[in-house]
Amino acid sequence: MKIIFKIFLLIVAIILVLFFWKLYAESHTDSKNVRNLANLNPLITSEKYYIQTNEPKSVKDSGKDIKLYEYTNKAYDKDGNGKEITYTATKKLKTNHYLELDYKIGEVKGYNEVKEKDIPKKAKIKL
Repeated sequence: MKIIFKIFLLIVAIILVLFFWKLYAESHTDSKNVRNLANLNPLITSEKYYIQTNEPKSVKDSGKDIKLYEYTNKAYDKDGNGKEITYTATKKLKTNHYLELDYKIGEVKGYNEVKEKDIPKKAKIKL
């Protein structure tokens, strides 16, 4: 019985550490190290945001014929909650197209082009 109790306490301790790690990461999104470590936490999930593409804010030459296009857009989640999001792409995106952003702890992890009909209603209204 003591072993079961110790295992239970260990599981509770791990869950508490992960929970407080999540809270810390969500309040320190400006740190690249925190964002990288947050990827290991299973309690931190990515969120879907929707944007309508525009012209790039800046273009940087990263060498070897690769350009980084930086975009800033007002993005909306499925409930219509907005957030200003900055992200980069290695190619110039078509303007006035819709993207679904995979957003986790202060950065875009990826994006996919979506059709307007596939955007949740509350987000579509805001776009």
